[in-house]
Amino acid sequence: MPSTKLSEIKSQIAELQREADEIIKNERIAIIRDIREKIDIYDITVDELQRKGKAVKSATTKSPSVIKYKKSENEYWVGRGPKPGWVKDVEKNGESIEQYRVQE
Repeated sequence: MPSTKLSEIKSQIAELQREADEIIKNERIAIIRDIREKIDIYDITVDELQRKGKAVKSATTKSPSVIKYKKSENEYWVGRGPKPGWVKDVEKNGESIEQYRVQE
């Protein structure tokens, strides 16, 4: 009788689902307690939790880069990143960029 076997399996499934629900209920309580403790310890805000993986920006701000080389008021370079055209021209003409180094 296949229907008897099917009803037994359905009964087992229902019992297993009840057990799974009970385990989840008990684990959720412990997990929620742990999360609340960590929120309190680390002063985590609701806004931070809702960012969905976006990094939290640091409270510190970047300081502006210091100009290391300067040819004129509009031609300067901090010494990082791609070389501006005027630096390439200086080097192309065989000059040293060091003659334009800003004295600290």
